[in-house]
Amino acid sequence: MTPKDHDTPKNEDHTSIDGLDFDSWPAYEEVEADDEGIAVSEAATGEPSLSNEDEGDLETEDEVNPNKGLPFSVPAPVAGEQWVPYRDLKPWKHHPAASSRLRSTNFEALCASANDPAYIPPLTVLRTKNGIVIMDGRLRHHAMGVVHGEDSDIAVRCVFFEGTEEEAVQAVADTALAGVPRTPIETARAVLNLQRVAGISQKAIGDRYPVLKKDQVSRMTIAARTVERFPIVFELLAEPDRVPIDTCVKFGQFMKAASDHERAEVLATAEARLSEGVSLKPGDLFDALGLASEINGGKASKSAAPDATDVLETIPVLGFDDQPVGTVEKLDERVMRLQLPDPTTMTPDEREVAAQAFIAEIRAYFGLKVAG
Repeated sequence: MTPKDHDTPKNEDHTSIDGLDFDSWPAYEEVEADDEGIAVSEAATGEPSLSNEDEGDLETEDEVNPNKGLPFSVPAPVAGEQWVPYRDLKPWKHHPAASSRLRSTNFEALCASANDPAYIPPLTVLRTKNGIVIMDGRLRHHAMGVVHGEDSDIAVRCVFFEGTEEEAVQAVADTALAGVPRTPIETARAVLNLQRVAGISQKAIGDRYPVLKKDQVSRMTIAARTVERFPIVFELLAEPDRVPIDTCVKFGQFMKAASDHERAEVLATAEARLSEGVSLKPGDLFDALGLASEINGGKASKSAAPDATDVLETIPVLGFDDQPVGTVEKLDERVMRLQLPDPTTMTPDEREVAAQAFIAEIRAYFGLKVAG
């Protein structure tokens, strides 16, 4: 698309939006990189918050425009905002949604707002040795590129993250695991980045995020690595950013055990199916690759109900004095079976403790706080 001109000044003298006066925003040039990768000038103050805009929603009216009486479409200035040329902004390879789709359900409305970037809430960006990358706001950035052109020098509202890239990875993981909803594979990428970039061990990650159950960190790491290593396979899916962790782990385990010839055959099949323009559901992926019998142990398709004897993980449920009172058996990503104790052999107090233990497991599954 032909880039459109924009009459917003690209310097620190810009002090109003449609009649709204505020203090001058610090200039983009005031931020200087150091040897550690990130440094923010004292003029750029205020810790930016991460939003859930990658799921398709922008901030609410109160968040975007708390100044009553202003038009809804005019966002209020944020402390530390700076104008940065669009062409200077780059995608961040460590973003959990780096490989996810760039068009959400409200993309047309986002493009309409992107006609004038002054009406788009500021992006959270990070200065690295490779340039300025987008930490939060990838959909807004993409919409501006569609409207104005990828090489546009139009000014974009930005807030610089105050910290290192390692700290940025941890901040994004915190939101993915404790607040902002993300798909399982996007969360898995955040977990993998914690290990790669921030140098945090799998055990330390499990301790940091109690919502992650035993062995879940390992499975998420395997899943993220598998998608990264064999992207053509997951491009066969209609929604590759929503692929289940279990699908990725099973495929990764198959490819690890396969011979070089078998792996080459699978990738050739994937390439052929991709050229046909297929758009699959996760349950049909292994069938499309001719691997249903090998991966699913002879079951016709992953879309079929899971075999009750195919237990992926067994989690003990501890009751009074940390004594096992039952188990939670994981049959699939969203299928669990509870092995309950015989209440007739228990005292009322023991039954109460056991019931609370199972309730705690269910609350933990939903990422809710567990009492005690």
